[in-house]
Amino acid sequence: MIDIIVDEKDLSFNRLEKEIYAFGCKVACEVLKNVLETMDKKLAKERDKAKYRHKGSRKTTVKTLMGEVAFSRAVYKSIGESSKEKYIYLLDQLLGFDAIGLISTNLAERIVENASIASYRNAADNITELSGQSISHSGVWNVVQALGQKIREEETELAKAAEKNQLRGEKEVPVLFEEADGVYINIQGKDRPKSGKKLEMKVAVAYEGWKETRKNRYELVNKVACAGFEDISEFYRIKEAMIAREYNVDEIQMRILNGDGAAWIKHGIDDTVHYQLDPFHKHKAILKSVRDGEQRKTILKLLNSNEINEALAYIAGLANDTEDEKEQKKLKDLYSYFKENRDGLIPYQERGLDIPKPPLGIEYRNLGTMEHHICDIIAQRMKHRKASWSIEGASNLGKLLAAKASRRLNEVVEKFSKIVLSEEKTYEIIEILSSSKSPKKDGKGKDGNIHKGQRPFTNYPVTNGRKAIRNMFDMRNFTDLIYR
Repeated sequence: MIDIIVDEKDLSFNRLEKEIYAFGCKVACEVLKNVLETMDKKLAKERDKAKYRHKGSRKTTVKTLMGEVAFSRAVYKSIGESSKEKYIYLLDQLLGFDAIGLISTNLAERIVENASIASYRNAADNITELSGQSISHSGVWNVVQALGQKIREEETELAKAAEKNQLRGEKEVPVLFEEADGVYINIQGKDRPKSGKKLEMKVAVAYEGWKETRKNRYELVNKVACAGFEDISEFYRIKEAMIAREYNVDEIQMRILNGDGAAWIKHGIDDTVHYQLDPFHKHKAILKSVRDGEQRKTILKLLNSNEINEALAYIAGLANDTEDEKEQKKLKDLYSYFKENRDGLIPYQERGLDIPKPPLGIEYRNLGTMEHHICDIIAQRMKHRKASWSIEGASNLGKLLAAKASRRLNEVVEKFSKIVLSEEKTYEIIEILSSSKSPKKDGKGKDGNIHKGQRPFTNYPVTNGRKAIRNMFDMRNFTDLIYR
């Protein structure tokens, strides 16, 4: 093959790179095909022959990062206590191919990662360009919907378990910070609400504080996020379940809640929860309602000095003094907004609360990260580009975006794609590869190995399947593959 490429005229490095990459993917697909068929033969020998009767073989195709891998596997008639005949594929059962279709976990991860930052069409183009796999935008959509639906089902079950006090996370913290906000999404067609074209997606995040990553740069510690269109009660149940899965809620002494004053955000507040009006929304409300710059400065100065009564009186005075009806309405709305949230106008650090000491390495800082840490993630993907959504489609993508904000995206994909090898099966694959014969070498002297750098998945979360792939590259019969 290499000789053919080299002999071509007007050869560019770009073309050379693509040709070699395509060849490498082709070799990898052939290796995977052989591994799968060898595993299937092993399963055939080891099966309970009284229970599983061999009924021939069937071809199928699995989509992977390297490309589509076509292989044959045996089909069996299952003989059980029931008189009803049942046909199964032992290999499919072993690898969990029935979860989100015949698609590898690694490819599903790349699809979801791309779909979280780009349109489905652009995500499909990226996958096609950067892998050996060609996939359509509808294929990307199908993966997102399948995984999003799995998350929704899991959330429902977790909410039930939390209500029965059956969830208890391992993390124990004295203080838990929570922030919540809504993002209005364009809804298409028949799903549009009667009141307009948009529907609010609720978003919430919980974390245990801040840590300094470098000088004057901080990040949230152990974020737990959730998003959805659920009603107030159901969303609250899901949010509490997400928290209970990660944290031992019985050990939380105090919660600090930051929000814009919406009723759904304040739902479930008790004596252990201290509500604070979000600084961003507080400033936004003043900017929107007060036209005069000096008047704005005066209101902010009074609020920053915790002179709440004085600030409210000043706004009321401005409303009474103006003859402009529109301006008067805005000022009255601002007065009502601050009055309804007056308990939240004073920052939590300045209320004289007996706040427990933060754990080692964690700081308690000013609240107001919602716009940057969560809503921007949702909004950037779903609110712009003139995008419109079905409720189902938006909800499924929102669940995945929340998982990404929680740094659980890869975990979620792996969990629900199910194409995950057990430790035992990982070593079986390694044995299969080890026993295969290396390609015969041409010529004398040293030949260059294909692998000259980091092993695949060096900087990725380790799974058993990835462990097997990395171990392949440690074996001579695999790394000695040469181009022909």
